[in-house]
Amino acid sequence: MTQYHVTKGILECSKRNTLIISYFNKILKYGCFVGVFWVFLSYNYRCFTGVNWVFSMKTIKNHVLTGEQVNQITKIERFQGAFETTKFQRPALVESLKKTSIITSSGASTRIEGAILADEQVKELVEKGCEINDMSSRSEREVAGYVKTLNYIYDNFEKLDVSEKMIRELHQLLTSELTEDQLPSTQRGAYKDVPNDVVEQDQATGKIIKVWFKTAPPGLETETAMADLISDYVQMKKAKECQPLILIAGFIVHFLAIHPFRDGNGRLSRLLTTILLLKNGYKWAQYTSHEKVIEDNKEGYYTSLRNTQSTFHEEAQYNYWISYFLKVLTVQTDFLNSKLIHKSPASVMNDNEKQVYSIIEAEEECKISFILDNVDMSRDGLKDLLKRLVDKGIIKKKGQGRGTTYVIG
Repeated sequence: MTQYHVTKGILECSKRNTLIISYFNKILKYGCFVGVFWVFLSYNYRCFTGVNWVFSMKTIKNHVLTGEQVNQITKIERFQGAFETTKFQRPALVESLKKTSIITSSGASTRIEGAILADEQVKELVEKGCEINDMSSRSEREVAGYVKTLNYIYDNFEKLDVSEKMIRELHQLLTSELTEDQLPSTQRGAYKDVPNDVVEQDQATGKIIKVWFKTAPPGLETETAMADLISDYVQMKKAKECQPLILIAGFIVHFLAIHPFRDGNGRLSRLLTTILLLKNGYKWAQYTSHEKVIEDNKEGYYTSLRNTQSTFHEEAQYNYWISYFLKVLTVQTDFLNSKLIHKSPASVMNDNEKQVYSIIEAEEECKISFILDNVDMSRDGLKDLLKRLVDKGIIKKKGQGRGTTYVIG
């Protein structure tokens, strides 16, 4: 108990230091008299309303898992072990899945927020290096930013610390291709300077029909809520107070409740989901798109968020969101399971056969000349190998003569 109170005291001291720095910056920004008066109002608003507790994720550790949630977590963790073994047997397929995931994730995540690019258009943009010019549409700009950020996460997640700095940097990269009219450069990687409550609007008039959720007010409340969110996550992860998947779910639902940026919060939350999964050891997250799963059940996504966040002003109830979040992950693992494990014929192939099989699998369909360029074998040896795989029903031969191609059986 003594150790707990000491740790808690250090944590609260750290949070107070964050507030003090924020207050001091306001004094410097607005001048002594105005700054001190602003600090006085802000501090008392925080103390007397207690509004910041609306955005605290500490209560996630009090959630009692349902039987179905326990089964989902067990299934995901069981797949985790199988994936670590299987991915080394089929490296070409794994790399192909990663490339496809970048396209699928970037298209789906931006379409959830209103972009209109189909996956084929996203693929074309990616193949052109995501080049943006004055004629590029907003959808193209959002996709280009998402692709760049996702690639950055895949390349650097192991050395990135979960911090406000990381989140700001990801937001800046995500929105880097937008125009000044779409999002001022001063608001890229910077917390919002205007309110952004989650509302339903009349498409014709722009009039607000209903406020679904009141997010953190801009300024001190958002700054403090984000500092607390990071602090709580880091502390709970270090103390192992929560199962990792539940902790990630809690972080995301509270991040979206805060809505710290003027634009891009939804897209950024899905990127944060990916990096948190990767940093917690779920490396399979980069080979399948949770964004696509959400897009396919967007109504359930918004409903589960709304039903959970509506309880934050009272006693937080996480059941709706956790159930949805775990369902998304199980769909992802089921997809990879079908691709990598159940259909893997590795147990009946030698090393050369596995190599050729993985090349055909990654390319989907290819000629013998392409395979020869990627293996250290003679043409006659490769022909014999391909015939063995055809005879076993592992691959299929299409066409004749120079037009002959091979596909997975």
